[in-house]
Amino acid sequence: MKIDMPIFKKLKKISPNGLYTRSLIIIIAPIVVLQAILTFVFLERHWQLVTKKLSSSVVSEIGMIIKMQKSSDLETITSFAKEFYDISINFYPNQEITKDNNNLRTIVERTLVREIEERLGTETWVKDFPEEKRVIIKIPTNSNVIEFLIPRRNVYATNSHIFLVWMVISSILILSVAILFLRQQIKPIEKLAKAAESFGMGQKIENFKPSGASEVRKAADAYIKMQERIEKFIEQRTLMLAGVSHDLRTPLTRIRLQLEMLSKNKESEELLKDVDEMHYMLETYLDFSQTASSEENSIVNINEMIEEITETSKEKNKSIIFKSSSENHINHKCKYIALKRCIINLVNNAKAYGDEIIICLSETNNEININIEDDGPGINEKDYEKALKPFQRLDSSRNQNIAGSGLGLSISQDIIKTLDGNLSLSKSAIGGLKVEIQLPKNS
Repeated sequence: MKIDMPIFKKLKKISPNGLYTRSLIIIIAPIVVLQAILTFVFLERHWQLVTKKLSSSVVSEIGMIIKMQKSSDLETITSFAKEFYDISINFYPNQEITKDNNNLRTIVERTLVREIEERLGTETWVKDFPEEKRVIIKIPTNSNVIEFLIPRRNVYATNSHIFLVWMVISSILILSVAILFLRQQIKPIEKLAKAAESFGMGQKIENFKPSGASEVRKAADAYIKMQERIEKFIEQRTLMLAGVSHDLRTPLTRIRLQLEMLSKNKESEELLKDVDEMHYMLETYLDFSQTASSEENSIVNINEMIEEITETSKEKNKSIIFKSSSENHINHKCKYIALKRCIINLVNNAKAYGDEIIICLSETNNEININIEDDGPGINEKDYEKALKPFQRLDSSRNQNIAGSGLGLSISQDIIKTLDGNLSLSKSAIGGLKVEIQLPKNS
């Protein structure tokens, strides 16, 4: 049953996302709550009870000393109190005390005042001096005011805080061991996540081995098998399409040579165009099959790459402009050939439908942006998602007479995904299509 309460929604918003942090909270929260409950019970029950009993005993001693005034002299009373109760006494004749029960600061003062008033039925003045480790009590009698200087240990459980200290120390030790153990359990999960993320970006972590708890090892084994199946499938697809391309190249080349040997006329020229288009489509299919290449990452100067593409892609009656918002060159660790092929595909696609192409390069704190715009007919917004699928040609907006296989945007999107980036389409400011590429900066 799903619980839908505002407090749970708020807790969900502020709760951390990481497994390690959540696990720490699961361990720490009960210990902190238990500590708080134990401390409260100890202070409110045990500590106060012990202090009350000690105070009650001291009050009984004070009551006995006061009664001794009737039968003993002051010197005898003073020596008796010091010897048997470790209490020093001073007598102040013809004095009065000022009662101030509103200024009782410590538990010792409050407990002693309450005990003296209940058991002796007299007013009193009590002052606790923790720094001097003593308590001073003044009680009025018929003839004088008696001042009692009592060691603080007689009325206060001075070693009670040791229990709290040991409780905190033991909790810290338990938490430390739990955190170390938890860290060791989380590491295999982090390694598995890193391996999966790297594989998704077209990289492969060498010497990855399952480790940790049995459930984690089971998940890691399943991941390794899945990775092997995917790699085998990609290899089979690449080999199949490469084989098809290779097998068809020979007859196409033979047909082309035979057509070129024929006398030039309109029909032969049209056939040559068809052969060239078929050859182009074969090359495109091969490119599509190789988007998950095993190329290694390297440091790429993106400015120089785009400048080179701009120069080599120039054609008559085609304007290609490169703009960079960064004063310095932008370097990025990625697959050089794959990224270059992606940008060339997009530039060729823009050249096929427009006469003016603008390539913009910029960067933020977190990502690198590459935008390619053209002034062609563009694509309807509702067809953006369809345009990124393989073998799709949107002839309603693009010129149907232009050769193509419908793989240009799809290949580019696949390449960008292997680089852990994102490719999206939008309306260009110069009238055509705008292709936006976002690449996350290397950490």
